[in-house]
Amino acid sequence: MNYTTLERVKSEAIKTELNTDDDLIEILITSASRAIDRKVTGSASAANYFLMEDVVDEVGRGIIDKDGNLRIAPHKPVVNSIAAMSYRTTPAEEWTLINSDLYYPDEQFAVPWGVFSGSYPGKVFFKISYNGGLAEEVDDLPADLVELATMLATRYYKEAETGLTDAIGVAELGTIIYTKAGPVRAMDMLQPFMRVVPWRVY
Repeated sequence: MNYTTLERVKSEAIKTELNTDDDLIEILITSASRAIDRKVTGSASAANYFLMEDVVDEVGRGIIDKDGNLRIAPHKPVVNSIAAMSYRTTPAEEWTLINSDLYYPDEQFAVPWGVFSGSYPGKVFFKISYNGGLAEEVDDLPADLVELATMLATRYYKEAETGLTDAIGVAELGTIIYTKAGPVRAMDMLQPFMRVVPWRVY
């Protein structure tokens, strides 16, 4: 899923109706969207992080708290609903299915309550099938996320236009000069979307 559209980049940022560079802009939109995925998750393998979709049998590591509750953070920004969840303490064990009555989506977390009693293993492996993500369509994503993707795609395009030089813009012509460092505005806009739990894999 891309987090902005060709129409937005051309009309809102580049200010052009020409279609000669449409293919390039589409590629750069995808690059900007995947760059956002990698930045907010801290994982080079992250893709379609914000796409709302069903995920089947995702595996990872979870933590048991002092009350015997299992807290896990699947690879989506929010957990909307949980279809199935299992755990095991070592890779050699069989998966133990958790009663669905104990499931509780808690924004980025999935928490089944009271799974353990007595001694707690601390960390376990989990397997979960769930629906997660923010939206299926660009129009339903948060406006600031779409604006961020639009800005980054435009920046990539401007860099391509200038031959990947160290600066974009000409002061003598009164155009704004951008350096290739990450724009401060973009970094600020990313903060609300940064993943609060490390991207753990099995």
